[in-house]
Amino acid sequence: MKDKKDIKLKIFETAFEMYLENPTQFSVRNVAKELKLSREQVYTHFTSKKAILRYFYQLCFEEYINQTNEIDRYSEFTLEEKLGHLVYTHIELFQKEKEFVESTFNEIIFKANANNLFQKSLEKQVEIILDTSEGDASILPKKYLAMILVKELFHIFKFWIKDDSEKSEDTIELIDKIIAFLGEILSNQIITKGIDLGRTLWGQNHTGLAPNDLKFLFNSFFNRFA
Repeated sequence: MKDKKDIKLKIFETAFEMYLENPTQFSVRNVAKELKLSREQVYTHFTSKKAILRYFYQLCFEEYINQTNEIDRYSEFTLEEKLGHLVYTHIELFQKEKEFVESTFNEIIFKANANNLFQKSLEKQVEIILDTSEGDASILPKKYLAMILVKELFHIFKFWIKDDSEKSEDTIELIDKIIAFLGEILSNQIITKGIDLGRTLWGQNHTGLAPNDLKFLFNSFFNRFA
């Protein structure tokens, strides 16, 4: 098993260097030739040349997991801290090869089939974060919420790629605000209580309020927090 992973990593490293040197020369044929392998041997580990490059992002995710496992009392982190750690760790890892990320992220990650390993790994990790948090985060359907959050995470990565502010200050500000908002919404039971309130008002209508009165009530409520 270790030998198989070593070969897979060697294929990636060779392809990665080849791509950085000259993207037009990068192909499964040339990678196989460089490593003295057959193309079939390369396809045993990767389904396509895009899959080879996509492995960079999976390696970043694995490094994030390794760093997370080394954090003392990580389980005591708040939802905001866990989400922040996930986002910022990936950006720090991407920063080391930003030129590569700039040229590949949109095509091989953002536009890729949602079943790619990197995206599924992130979704699973976000599910775990939500499941181990308090409030609505652990109550709402985690699978679909995780899919939505990861897609939004990809938008953040795209924003970071284009961010030319000093030390990516604009990206940092955006991330902090988004995470604070999610923490406020998901760490308590605002959504659940809102659903319960709606059911009470619309279903049982014990208040005796007319439809126009209810409309005014909800508009006043949402305007208060807008």
